[in-house]
Amino acid sequence: MTKNLRIIFDNAHDAATLSATSEALPITNTQRSGRSYVWRSTDLAEQVITGVTDGALSVNAVVVYQHNLTNLATVRVELIRNNDVVYDSGEMVASELIPLGEWQAGVDPWGGSQLTELPNVQLSVWMPDIFIDRYRITINDPDNPDGFIQTERFVVGSYYSPVFNASYGPQLDWEDSSEHKRTESGSINTISGNVFRRLTVDLNHLDSSDRSALTLNALKSGKGGDVFVSLYPEKGGIDEAEHEFLARRENSYSHTHNRFRNWKTQLVYVEV
Repeated sequence: MTKNLRIIFDNAHDAATLSATSEALPITNTQRSGRSYVWRSTDLAEQVITGVTDGALSVNAVVVYQHNLTNLATVRVELIRNNDVVYDSGEMVASELIPLGEWQAGVDPWGGSQLTELPNVQLSVWMPDIFIDRYRITINDPDNPDGFIQTERFVVGSYYSPVFNASYGPQLDWEDSSEHKRTESGSINTISGNVFRRLTVDLNHLDSSDRSALTLNALKSGKGGDVFVSLYPEKGGIDEAEHEFLARRENSYSHTHNRFRNWKTQLVYVEV
């Protein structure tokens, strides 16, 4: 593992006052939980999404979640305080391209990405803690074959990350609700369903500070609150992309004081 597990429990975007360059479908849809709620632009002109937060707050992460951006699209994240830009990511490509050492001429498309094969795609931007009162996300994707730019959610917030990382043995399940039905002749017909992820992690080495912070956050968000989980933040590639998603906690929260100054807990998150 590289950086420690990160969980964004409180998404400031959901309480922000939003505006967008264009809205074929409203930008406020990105504040609602549910795969059918999306923001969509009217065309392929540069799109600027602005959020004014509910008071000044500290953030260290911005996520553009479940988007339709092409591999060569660019995204720029700016964090603002008192009308001054205090953080600027610069233009970033929306998806990590296949490295030249792995790219196969005649097999992989130029500018291709393995990450677009995943059911959900996101761009996660991590930065130091910064106090802000608004943010600006600029998206350019002039060659998008859909003819519009679309995003399901944005996540803006500060993450929880324990001093001691999740223990080895985390389990990621790709749950598939499809069903097989046999015909009278014995053939199989498949009734297509939905695919979603379930992540089980054990935090076996929590000190008192990490345990208390996790308890307060977990109880505040409950089972019904959407949180963003990233098991391998900043690692890049499919390892990071496959193990980060918007989720809700599936199990009841509990912890065990198993030895002097140490607690342990298990978290099970299911993709929304």
